[in-house]
Amino acid sequence: MPSSLLRQLLPRLGIILALLPFLLLTAFNQPFFDDFRNGYWMREHGTWGVQLWLFQTWTGRFTTTFIMTVLNPVAYGWLGGVKVVAAAAFLAQWASLAHLLQVLGHTVLRRAYSWGRALWAAGLLLALFCNAAPSPFSFLYWFCGIVAYQLPLMGLLNFTALALRAVWGPEATRWRYAGLACLPLVLALTGNELTLVQAVPVLALLAFALPQTARPKLLLWLGIGAAAVALAAVAPGNWARVAAMAPPADPYHAYRWLVLGPRAAYSMLLFLSKPLTEFSVLAAGVAGLWLGRQQLIDSQTMVLLSRRQWATVLAGFSLLNFIGFLLFRHLVVGPPLPRAQNEIMLVLLLSTAGLGWLVGLQFLPMAAAGKHRQKLFQFLLSLLFIGLIGAGHVSEAWRELTTSAAPFDAQMQARFAALRAAHRAGTPQVTLPPLRLRYGRVLAPLHQFSSELEFDIDLTPGCAGNINGVMERYFEVPDVCCDAAAPPLPAAQ
Repeated sequence: MPSSLLRQLLPRLGIILALLPFLLLTAFNQPFFDDFRNGYWMREHGTWGVQLWLFQTWTGRFTTTFIMTVLNPVAYGWLGGVKVVAAAAFLAQWASLAHLLQVLGHTVLRRAYSWGRALWAAGLLLALFCNAAPSPFSFLYWFCGIVAYQLPLMGLLNFTALALRAVWGPEATRWRYAGLACLPLVLALTGNELTLVQAVPVLALLAFALPQTARPKLLLWLGIGAAAVALAAVAPGNWARVAAMAPPADPYHAYRWLVLGPRAAYSMLLFLSKPLTEFSVLAAGVAGLWLGRQQLIDSQTMVLLSRRQWATVLAGFSLLNFIGFLLFRHLVVGPPLPRAQNEIMLVLLLSTAGLGWLVGLQFLPMAAAGKHRQKLFQFLLSLLFIGLIGAGHVSEAWRELTTSAAPFDAQMQARFAALRAAHRAGTPQVTLPPLRLRYGRVLAPLHQFSSELEFDIDLTPGCAGNINGVMERYFEVPDVCCDAAAPPLPAAQ
């Protein structure tokens, strides 16, 4: 096998082996907490009644609320539907990253940048993210987490790609892309507050970069976006949730504006100080730099940005990655929730790779862009990637896939069968055993295996607890208890 072909195949094989366990784990996925809760809320309030009730009592995220209820497979008794959703979302996130990268390379920078190359670059970023995600379960496998965080981010990625096509794409298709861009923009702005604030620097960069002839398209996006945000902002439920998340009893509540910037910077510093995060961001930057050098060698033409343009790019990069910490320090008077840090991490990796790409296209002199140095960059990136994979979630995902995924699926199916049987028989109390797994971290986060988990997906010991209560209401069983001394359940038929 030629050495050049081997150098191409080995990195791609590494990306596949890093992503494969996360995709395979979706085949064993199970519903969790809010998945059940949104299901029985829709059953109690009706398809449109639940939208109005949530809008008034808890949230103005009317796009994701609709998906969590009306398009929630658990609401219709199809518990296995969360497996399909998780797998489809994983592939859609990969495709959304590739879509943006392909448009940036081919349409905006006018480089020979194929969909295949964009997919592999996006796969590398997604692998780095899955390996280092602060809370992988809540982003990849929890249905409501997927809807609240993955879908709005996909909306922002695809809006950006479509907006770039609407400005720099073929003349005949520009207004069509401008209209299509409105749909993912509304999802990004109203699906999650974190994605909403992340959209601000994206729109600002677009406003800076767009030529004068494209101003009507920008005004269209700003008008539709402003209307969607206004509708979400007037939701009484949003203000109720803000009050619940940032209670006045917090010692920093009264003067949080005064210390907002320093405390947000401190939160970001703590986030970036984790070794796995640091080296993952470094790997993303090196990957972008390597890609930029490779394209520089292929085309022999540099991308030249003025100092003003570079200042704008760096300002947008900084704000994009800092604004989430500002949001949470104001709303919850604390650092971002681990499930929100997932989205912050993915955006940071993507933007760092993009920044490295631009550096590789501009600042490296042609004489230094030799192929021997390109090989050195590729070798260093491969070493960094291999080291990260050994220290992150990829090894955990393979371990969970081979030891615990199938038992987790079987035990949950037996639990659901027991709850359905208790409902049919009118049993007043059901006592279930806890999950008994050899390992649980990525798909089945359990506190017994880690002290860094955001939440435990298992039932609470005893007869109280939020998850126990959710099971009671969804399966319509008076009392659901959990006891370690309970015998194992028979396998579901």
